[in-house]
This record gives sequence, C-alpha cells and structure tokens, in this order.
Amino acid sequence: MRLHGKRLGPVYFVTDAGASASVPDQVRAALAAGVEMIQLRDKHSTDAEFTDLADALLHLTRAAGAVLIVNDRVEAALNVGADGLHVGQGDGDLAAIRRRIGAEIILGLSIETLAQIDFITANSVDYLGVGPLRATATKLDAARPLGMAGMAEIISAASLPCVAIGGIKAGDARPLRQIGAAGIAVVSAISRSADMEGAARVLIEEWGVA
Repeated sequence: MRLHGKRLGPVYFVTDAGASASVPDQVRAALAAGVEMIQLRDKHSTDAEFTDLADALLHLTRAAGAVLIVNDRVEAALNVGADGLHVGQGDGDLAAIRRRIGAEIILGLSIETLAQIDFITANSVDYLGVGPLRATATKLDAARPLGMAGMAEIISAASLPCVAIGGIKAGDARPLRQIGAAGIAVVSAISRSADMEGAARVLIEEWGVA
C-alpha cells in the first residue's frame, strides 16, 4: 500500500489499551517484527495522557521508519506531528477534517457498509479501514460483521486502498489479499499473544505467500 508517496507493509497494528502488555511494549514488538503502520487508539485516556503517549510512540515509529496514525483525536495528531489520523463515521465532516490537518497528513476512514462509500468527500481520504470481518472483543461498539463476502463487496466497490479490520487472526491474511485488501489491521492478534513479535511476523509472512 502506498500512502503519500511511502510504500507501507501490509500489517497495520492498532494498539490495545486493555491488554496486559503496555502500549509501548506492544508497539516495540510490532516494530521489531517489521510492522510499518501503527495506530494509537485509546478511547478512555485524557487528552493530555493521550498526547504524551502519542509523542512517546512517535519516537519509536520514527526510529523504525514506520508511521504513526492517531485515532480520532485531531488536535493530538497535530500537536505531536503524527503521520496520520484515522476517524470513524461519527467523527465529523471529512472535508473539514482534511482542511484542519492539511494535505500532508494521512487520513483514514472506517467503513462498515457499502452505502457509506458514497458519502466520502473527494480528495479527502487516503485509505479505508473496512470491517469488522468478524465479531471482536476489542471494539464493543463494532458494527455487524461483514464476513468475507461482505468485505469483498466493499473492497471491490471502493476506489481507495482498503485495510481489512475486525477479528482478523492468523490464516486470514492470504484470503483477504486475494479479495483485494491492501492490508490487514489487527489488535488482539498481536497485543494479546504470548509472543507479540512472533505473532506479527506470522501475519507478515502469511501475507507474503503467493
């Protein structure tokens, strides 16, 4: 997947505030495995706590040549100089968000239904996070699972790179690649593994199998 001129690997790790491992340790493990996209997601921390954590993670991702995407919090993304922002369907007007963050910051949007594609503002979004593939315990307000067929329908209709998300685990990478996904976003498949680095490596290797 190429975003803003940078080619990024297929595995996109989303941090897990509820895991036993700390968020920085999760990120270190993912980066050590070769993950090139990290998203900081934490719905419950204060803005100050979130910003401090984003700043710390940015040092890790920059050192590894990876990108840091901030979930939802526009001002935190701008304050720390994050590489990108990811928003959901209820997070505001896409054109206004793009104007606020500028042209250089990566902007991702969550898509849960085929109809939502029609409301994407032209020249605003860089990639779509499509899901959930199946039910997931790490996002309690997730939409109804799409399954592989529903995922394929949205991916085929979208003109933007699509990253599949939601309950993805080892064994899913190859079939998702075959239906046109540009990558896979995972949370617990890495964060709640006894060997986080090893779990991330498996996903990267599975994607690379022809």
